[in-house]
Amino acid sequence: MQPVKRKTPSWASPSPGPGTGSGTATGGIGSSVASVKQEDGEKDAKRAKMNKAGPSKPIYTASHGMYDDVRTATLDLFHLLKKQATMSYQEAFYRVQDTSPGLDATAALQKLKEMDKVEFREVNEVFMYIPDPTLNSITEIRNHIRVHSTLTSGIPIKSLRDMLPTGIAQLGELEEKGDILIMRALSGPFKDIPLPRLGRKNVNGLKIMEGGNARWKTVFWDHAREAGKAGKKVDEEFIFSWADVPMAENDDVMKLLAEEELTASSAVPVAPKVVPTNQGKKKKKAHRALKITNTHMKELGIDFTKDYEAPT
Repeated sequence: MQPVKRKTPSWASPSPGPGTGSGTATGGIGSSVASVKQEDGEKDAKRAKMNKAGPSKPIYTASHGMYDDVRTATLDLFHLLKKQATMSYQEAFYRVQDTSPGLDATAALQKLKEMDKVEFREVNEVFMYIPDPTLNSITEIRNHIRVHSTLTSGIPIKSLRDMLPTGIAQLGELEEKGDILIMRALSGPFKDIPLPRLGRKNVNGLKIMEGGNARWKTVFWDHAREAGKAGKKVDEEFIFSWADVPMAENDDVMKLLAEEELTASSAVPVAPKVVPTNQGKKKKKAHRALKITNTHMKELGIDFTKDYEAPT
């Protein structure tokens, strides 16, 4: 019995070449068509069916998830919670499973609970985003900085920008009054240039406190001024006079010592240490015999040179 040859499906059969009919191909055209290797059309058919379906939502697998780290998945949940304001525990759990099935969803939600500005209510199992307060008046700004800043840690300008809908220009007014202290960065017109002298301008014509609010980094409340420990502001005239005092290039102390035929200790050359070149073998120290010092016990009839025997 001869083996039956599998027929090629009609949808996978190649289309006839130009100039050929349903009969036998003639001439060079038929031979050229017959010499071309026909590929299996099943793969193309599957690919066409997938493209025809056109899923709008991407399909993720355990090996091709959106995120490979629990911390990244937690950050994604945080940004989504910031937009929605609230999110249920189940919704957050299923989102981690859908986007990154290979990750531990419980660990990601636990990290979300520990993040700042996130509150989790155990009663109804809902995550809530706590937004920053909105500061509308200069009094609210002043009170907020006074409460939330300490001597060692201030409030970043970045967080204050989110709280101030009208901008951070009002912080400059509080600084002029002496209520707050603004830490500035050496950026912009102060970058990679020498600092100006006290009370003077730099090579760009700006003082150390100028340059706009782009240099502002952190805001502190002036606790020393509030406690009455801050000194008075020095007059600019005195600052300029102090900065203009000429400094001698040579040290006068060295001249006075030279006149008295004395030399400073820093000018005396230090004698180099003598390092022995030929070092012989060190002799081992002999161990001394143990010397008994409890001689006063002999008066009591106890001699430690002999074995002690208790009296009967």
